[in-house]
Amino acid sequence: MSSIELHKPDDLTEPVTREKTYADPALTRRLKGKAGKEYWRSLEELADTKEFRRMVRKQFPSQAAEFLDSVSRRRFLKLMGASLALAGVSGCSTKPSETIVPYVESPESLIPGRPLFYATAMSMGGATNGLLVEQHEGRPTKVEGNPSHPNSLGATDVFAQASILSMYDPDRSDVARKNGAINTYDQFVEEFRGALEGQQPGGGAGVRILTETVVSPTLARQLADVFKRFPNAQIHHYEPAGGDSAREGNQIAFGQPVNTFYKLTEADVILSLDEDFLAGLPHNTRYIHDWASRRRPVPGVELNRTYVVESTHTSTGAKADHRMPMRARDIEAFARVIAARLGVDVGAVPELEVDERFLNGLVADLQASAERSVVIPGRQQSAAVHALAHAMNESLRNVGATVYHTEPVENIFTNPRQAASERPTTQVASLQALTEDMRQGKVAVLFIVGGNPIYTAPAD
Repeated sequence: MSSIELHKPDDLTEPVTREKTYADPALTRRLKGKAGKEYWRSLEELADTKEFRRMVRKQFPSQAAEFLDSVSRRRFLKLMGASLALAGVSGCSTKPSETIVPYVESPESLIPGRPLFYATAMSMGGATNGLLVEQHEGRPTKVEGNPSHPNSLGATDVFAQASILSMYDPDRSDVARKNGAINTYDQFVEEFRGALEGQQPGGGAGVRILTETVVSPTLARQLADVFKRFPNAQIHHYEPAGGDSAREGNQIAFGQPVNTFYKLTEADVILSLDEDFLAGLPHNTRYIHDWASRRRPVPGVELNRTYVVESTHTSTGAKADHRMPMRARDIEAFARVIAARLGVDVGAVPELEVDERFLNGLVADLQASAERSVVIPGRQQSAAVHALAHAMNESLRNVGATVYHTEPVENIFTNPRQAASERPTTQVASLQALTEDMRQGKVAVLFIVGGNPIYTAPAD
């Protein structure tokens, strides 16, 4: 309770004190008998009710006692201020003196302070992006796209930009290790060769090699040579974003694996079936360039129109002209409805509650833009969605105009002696076959080339 002084009109020298009351009884009790200045940040803190104390303990569990006590709170703020001040002082400290020794024989083309640039490539999800890496005195510092590479055209994505951080990851192993202890590379090679020589009599029946998607011709040749020395060995492939649904959909549509590319510079109408092609596809840097080239108001160039049906918010959906949110499990039914209206034989058309104006406008746009449209299926969608997208592109005569199919660049290795019916058809099936062999004790030597299956493999 606070007090205010009032003066009688007839006697200005005699003060009269009246108690001030509040609508909240807790405030009245709290202020009763109080005098002088007291600060608070809210009426709830001033009332200091049980509910307010519970809220503070919930949001600031470790500092709750400090905030609830006025004296301790002041001390807490002093300590925090001192911590920040000390942090600033430590940041201004000088590094210890070190001796710099010049090169006896300077490496070729190396001039201290002048960067060098190297052309390289980064593969991801079965696609390769050309990069230029800037380095100073042997240390890479910046990654940019290679303007001479047809897939990057001088641009990069978030994965390429972030890849430079992996070079300086404190958890990155810079030495060979055995059972957690530091070892030598020569010791690793010696033990590995010994393990392989022990498998030579059985033709490598206990040898297993696990890789990610292989697109390197050099690595493919080296893996092919494994079967020459170990004809009974097995090679497995797995990566978490391996595109198994796309491979199965291609098998359904064409009877063989293919790679599909989209020429978005020629597409007037684009339909994405739960695919974030501006951020999620392996070739997204090229797709971003091509799609954006048709979004600039240039005389004589018609802007494209993008329809997106997706199960979650994506970069592509945010930039779409028309976006429809839909559950992931309903995308296949939606694709069947669209395919049926485009003249594709899909059998029974499922019933689906969809905005008819959106549906009619989409179908009319696709039909009016035959040979200049494209339907892109989501990589995480089912094989049926991929097969339906291929059928719709074929019905719209987009193949050869905005859609191109090529021989796959991925190299899938299976043992030639293994029956075709026993060979895994997907990367998940390949990993399952490996784990089953391990459970049965058939694996004596497992060599992992890239990837981290302990981290990326499914729980089952």
